[in-house]
Amino acid sequence: MALCAVQIGLGILRPDLDSSALYLSVQDASGTYTIPYIQTADSLHVTPAFDSPDIVRVRLSLSAGGKPVASKLATRKQPQVSFRRLRPGEYVLRAQGLSRGGEELCRSEVTRIGIGTVIVAIGDSITEGYYGHGFSRGSALAAKDFPPEAVSRDGRNFPQFSPTTAWHLPEVNCFQSWMTDLNDLLTDSWQHPVFIANEGWGGYTTEAYLNLMRTDANWQARMGLLQPNVWLINLGVNDERAHVPPEAFAGNLRAIVQTVTEEYAAQPNRILIARPSYDYFEGAEPTLRSYCEQIDALVGELGLARGPDFFAAYAADQQRWYGADPVHPNVEGVRRMAELWHEALVRVIAEG
Repeated sequence: MALCAVQIGLGILRPDLDSSALYLSVQDASGTYTIPYIQTADSLHVTPAFDSPDIVRVRLSLSAGGKPVASKLATRKQPQVSFRRLRPGEYVLRAQGLSRGGEELCRSEVTRIGIGTVIVAIGDSITEGYYGHGFSRGSALAAKDFPPEAVSRDGRNFPQFSPTTAWHLPEVNCFQSWMTDLNDLLTDSWQHPVFIANEGWGGYTTEAYLNLMRTDANWQARMGLLQPNVWLINLGVNDERAHVPPEAFAGNLRAIVQTVTEEYAAQPNRILIARPSYDYFEGAEPTLRSYCEQIDALVGELGLARGPDFFAAYAADQQRWYGADPVHPNVEGVRRMAELWHEALVRVIAEG
């Protein structure tokens, strides 16, 4: 039986990874990573190819968890069909190409079609993953490239490219960070597909990150592809080291929030801003306290969501939580960061 070719959303088929699963390929700062398909929109658009002139219509059947959800017919005159108001979950699509007399001429089954939550983690080297598990891989990443403990159970999160670590650790080009652990925690809590994009850029202040968002076409295209519906922000330590006044820090944060709300339709109550991580560097504490006050005021004024209090969480037990410097979490500290983000997310967003 011949295969029916279909285009599903922005998905691609990768027989080298799985014979039937749908994937999403994302152009990152240093290469491409490919994950099992996920989208945040609740409408799924499907277009059959009608490769054979004998195929006059294609029956498209969508199911989830082994139960039918909907069935539609695509024709040559109206080849695209849309399944709307889909609940978050993972779906299977079956396509049957039919002749004029109703005979089945081809069929296909496409699995791992995720409707769920896409989260973008905006941050600096703490988010990027310094002092966590680092790896050296090529310019195209997939779950199969990493040991099982570095991959989320659903295969959607694994080490992503680290855009700045080459400056001080050239033998590493991707970090696991806390996204793998957070993915597992959230899928357990929300019971639907989740993906967390690691958008941490080491050494970046709020001003530098704002400039990245405004000028980097690659970053902008990535956000356009992923269509995130939750945003996490953890910035401030590099501002403190650069002696940025609290008012300027708050102004840059405000502009970052404005950018994601105006350019990427972010909902304010789905933007979580964390208090910056504690810095044991001499003289850092008063500045970071003032930043925490600015964040609290901004959250209240703009109707944002409160993220974790990393300042308080890491203000004690430095040797337990941090690596070889005053501010970067070690492996245990990175795992704790995932737990703290999880607590904040499920408090703010009950079902993703």
